[in-house]
Amino acid sequence: MAYAQAPQGGTMPSSSGRAKRPLWHWLLLGGVLLVGLLIVGAFAIFIGFQVLNRGNPQSTLEDFYSSLENTDCDQFMDSTTEDFRANTGLTSCEIFEENLGNVSAVDYRVDDRINRQGYAIFEVTETYSDDGQDVEVQLRYYVRRIDGQWDLDGIEVVEEGGQPIT
Repeated sequence: MAYAQAPQGGTMPSSSGRAKRPLWHWLLLGGVLLVGLLIVGAFAIFIGFQVLNRGNPQSTLEDFYSSLENTDCDQFMDSTTEDFRANTGLTSCEIFEENLGNVSAVDYRVDDRINRQGYAIFEVTETYSDDGQDVEVQLRYYVRRIDGQWDLDGIEVVEEGGQPIT
């Protein structure tokens, strides 16, 4: 009985008649696959970070009310746009503290929120006390995304029976 021997310097053919792939081939293929997976993983982490780091426009609204309640000018400046401050006349900390230093607690409730491209619009019911009388006001806040940060850009009073945000 004769046995087949592998040719000198070659690889032994498999039972199907094809030569087996050398080990370096599988190592190279595994390395390329691993690099590809690392690139996809890094890209997924980057996208995830960008999505999670977008901020929350409602936090801006909360910061705005907190700045009024605590007469915190730095927080007010950080949560509003320059245009908003110019339109309200609250352009410096001295003016802010002079005009809002005696504001008591203001309660608010977000009734509706709609997101737009670069904007979030909030309808808010604000309740406060003025000379012993409870006052309730419907307001619409426009929070704008500028350079990756959400800032309060505008406020308007919603007239009774006015158009809802759509």
